[in-house]
Amino acid sequence: MEGKKDKIIVAAIKCFSEKGYRGTSIQDIADSLGIAKGSMYFYFKSKDDLLQSICKHYLEAIVKQAQAVAESSLLPKEKLAKLIILSYEQYERNQGFISTLIQERFDIKDELHELIVKVRRVLLLSSRSIICEQYGSEAEPYACDAAVMFHAFIDGYLGFVILEKKQFNVERLSGFILKRLDELISGMIVKNSDIIMGMDILEQWSSAADAGNGMGKTGILAQIDTIRTEVEGSIKFTADQRNEITAALQVIEVELEKSEPQPVVIKGMLSLLKSVKVGEIKKQLVKLEAYVLEII
Repeated sequence: MEGKKDKIIVAAIKCFSEKGYRGTSIQDIADSLGIAKGSMYFYFKSKDDLLQSICKHYLEAIVKQAQAVAESSLLPKEKLAKLIILSYEQYERNQGFISTLIQERFDIKDELHELIVKVRRVLLLSSRSIICEQYGSEAEPYACDAAVMFHAFIDGYLGFVILEKKQFNVERLSGFILKRLDELISGMIVKNSDIIMGMDILEQWSSAADAGNGMGKTGILAQIDTIRTEVEGSIKFTADQRNEITAALQVIEVELEKSEPQPVVIKGMLSLLKSVKVGEIKKQLVKLEAYVLEII
């Protein structure tokens, strides 16, 4: 079944690239595969559902490739170079479809938005890990900031390729970016630079990477139950702390059940929870915050 679904996705990407999303019908995709239109609906409820599935397919492929590079036997600097090259290869393979996404406006569903956030964090986490491998313990405090700047370099030049059809020698560009990364990290170490993205950010990235694709509201509610159980079963909390935590968790639950949850209310409750100085639930709160920030 998955093989047939993948074939439909590949055919749809081709059709969308050639005719545009709005100019392509489900019948067009079915005709390109030589199958009945009705059989398409066994796999996808609508053309919009198919588009969302294609985006998910593309994003998951990016994550798999990045993780494969991070876990490979390449030298750290070779891994960083490979990540740069992969970014451009992914665009080259899918440039028609990506151009379609840019030209036409789409509503991004919550599940896809969650996945986009997760993919970004996984890429940053993988890059941070490789940066620590390459530059050692001295660079570790700056590794999150370095990962952000590393991807800013990649995205900045890729933007010229996508929007202005600029052509780069990718091998040369890769070498250029890596030299700038050397200079950035060396400069931060020598000057004992301020840190913008510290350990709290690293914990959020790690939680997102561990969360699975698109935890959404279900994941948040499950995490709330985990925290509530820990608080109720622990003797480390005062009665006031326990009541405060329980009330804040309940406010978040109630807010999530509304048709239009108010981010300011949820973020306020998260700040209140983090102000309770009991280390026993710190990691669980970081994970809860990571899940919440994926959907608001």
